[in-house]
Amino acid sequence: MDISIPYYEDNSRVSNSAIGWFIKRGPRYFRDMLDGKEEGMNFSFLEKGTMIHEYLLQPDEFWKDYIILDFATPKVKQQKDLLDEYHRLMQVNPLESQDKLKLSAYKKAYSNKKSDEKCIEEAEGLIMIYQDYLEYLSKKDDNKKIISFADLQMLKKIKENIQNHKKANELLFNLPSTFETHNEFHINWQVNRINNIKCKSLLDRVCFDHVNKKIILIDLKTTVNVYDFAHSVEEYDYYRQIAYYGLAIQWYMQEVLNLNSEEYDFEAYIIAIGKDSENQIRVFNMKNDKLLSEKIDLINNSLQKISYHISTDQWDHSVEYYEGDGVEEL
Repeated sequence: MDISIPYYEDNSRVSNSAIGWFIKRGPRYFRDMLDGKEEGMNFSFLEKGTMIHEYLLQPDEFWKDYIILDFATPKVKQQKDLLDEYHRLMQVNPLESQDKLKLSAYKKAYSNKKSDEKCIEEAEGLIMIYQDYLEYLSKKDDNKKIISFADLQMLKKIKENIQNHKKANELLFNLPSTFETHNEFHINWQVNRINNIKCKSLLDRVCFDHVNKKIILIDLKTTVNVYDFAHSVEEYDYYRQIAYYGLAIQWYMQEVLNLNSEEYDFEAYIIAIGKDSENQIRVFNMKNDKLLSEKIDLINNSLQKISYHISTDQWDHSVEYYEGDGVEEL
């Protein structure tokens, strides 16, 4: 299994999210997303979930990717823009007068009609308040993301809540020693009967017990309200995601491990993490054979249609449009 291309950089393969784009927004949107012509979810929306995942599942990687700041940082975007620009100008024009640097930085961040003297005065005030931030900019590692002590306290609270939850603790921290566990497990796979479709999956956590023949799939989700999680399951079609990951596991078992997944018991869970102040935890059983079977049919049908679009390079309409008279069923 070749996974040399990082998961998020490989646009030659179809993910579960890409199938969602195809189903909900059509073939043209699917194609444009793969080509980078459309924007996906807001990065800041995804970043919090990524931070929680790394802290819980890849703690060593977490401390390579994040840095905790123990000083005040700019509170609003314009303040940050001013300080970042002032720092940049100091690097490229170190001999320029301070007043010119401050004025240039101010005008880069703010659009108003204040006098130059007032702009310089306000810039000086911010520079004095955020000296520690400016010092940080001169030393920072661009590969690390900044989080606050409040973020760290939230992460610690989430982990503590999981450890205090009998099932969540078992799934993440206390499985029997017979299990072989993989976190952030990247599988590149293929549906054998659809030759021109290559798939990819990135599983939060999958655990194989080859002694007792059991597979456990675990996914972490952040949610506004853990007591209304059924709404999120429907909105984001999490059963389809579990089914897609199940297909990836089947392929991995057969093609990489040379084992028959049908000889194994399969369990699937979502650990829902509340975004509320208490960061409540609930664990949901996602092993619903009827629903998962329906989602597998949906996945196979969608991949067949995507295969058609790839083969014909026609993306503006549905398969039904191209193969029929232009009239489509709801």
